[in-house]
Amino acid sequence: MLTYTLDVEQGSLWLRTTPSEFALKQPFYCTEAGIFYAGKQFHTMRDHKDSCLLFYTIAGCGIIRQNDVTIKLLPGQALFMDCRSPQSYYTDPDTGIWHHYWAHIDGAGMSGLLEHLLPGQKISALKTNREAVQSEFDNLLKNLENTSSDTILQTSLSIHTLLTGLVLRNTVSYSRSQELILQTADYIRAHYNEPIELDTLLAMAHMSKAWYMRLFRQYIGTTPYKYILTQRITKAREYLEVTDMTVHEIAMRTGFSDDASFSTRFSAMTGTSPLSYRKNAITYRQSQTKS
Repeated sequence: MLTYTLDVEQGSLWLRTTPSEFALKQPFYCTEAGIFYAGKQFHTMRDHKDSCLLFYTIAGCGIIRQNDVTIKLLPGQALFMDCRSPQSYYTDPDTGIWHHYWAHIDGAGMSGLLEHLLPGQKISALKTNREAVQSEFDNLLKNLENTSSDTILQTSLSIHTLLTGLVLRNTVSYSRSQELILQTADYIRAHYNEPIELDTLLAMAHMSKAWYMRLFRQYIGTTPYKYILTQRITKAREYLEVTDMTVHEIAMRTGFSDDASFSTRFSAMTGTSPLSYRKNAITYRQSQTKS
């Protein structure tokens, strides 16, 4: 059973898609997502839906109920639920508005995260990095209705980034040192196309170089330098796949000092040159279109 009142303002967005066979093979996929500028009459009540649901409050407040737990979801907080159990959610009458992102998501990768996002099968308000969460939700909405292989992969990656970010920030063992390291990783993701000095990261984390390098590898899985390179090359791959920008333009937009440095780093990390990568991506898309 589903009942709802869709009291939303102009500018709200509700997108739907039917996952392709390729999408269903990915670790994560999305069937519906949106951004609602919800008014005081907004509410939804549902017995069952075969997916999970992720909320993020931008402004105002939402009230969410499931399994005898009621949560007030405040700005900057996220909430994850398994919709296979009855639930209801609505605008907090005290605020009269609830501006929020939401997405129905699922996939084989979900099983490894459920126990961390829903400990004891109980919903809770989750701490977030606002800039990172809103950026990934925006990517999700931008790509959802595009069924190309490239955007399906980007959608899966956005969901993975959202969920693992929530797990890292809300695990019981989460420490102040881990928070500081993750903040510097967020800074790298936001400023990958700018010069990033190690001294800047050390100042943000308030750590010595040796201790910072040790903790960064522990929590992020690589060195700061390699993490910066990964962010730059990942964005460069996207530019090569979906734009007509030259190699020089891409090098400048992704934070490299010159074309030669970009090409060398790109080839080392992907096993092919930028131009060969673009050619292979075009060939793959054409083959997918014909099939």
